[in-house]
Amino acid sequence: MTTPYYTDLSVKQKIDAILSKCATIFSNLGTNTPHDLGSKGAAKQRECELLKEIEELDGEFYRDKLSIEKTYNADKKEKRE
Repeated sequence: MTTPYYTDLSVKQKIDAILSKCATIFSNLGTNTPHDLGSKGAAKQRECELLKEIEELDGEFYRDKLSIEKTYNADKKEKRE
């Protein structure tokens, strides 16, 4: 692979940190701690914001390796239909 994730250590570290934040968001749901965003909807919204940061850092990695947002958007579409 020749995307920045695989060729630029600083990009890899930033993306890995963002993915860690995404995992932390969901692991803290329901804990009533300062890191608890309060609802699944708020957590998914924050996750989408973070995933956009990944897209800006490495669009190809975002499109090829991450299916989280795509799945979330598909779920939203199904609920509307």
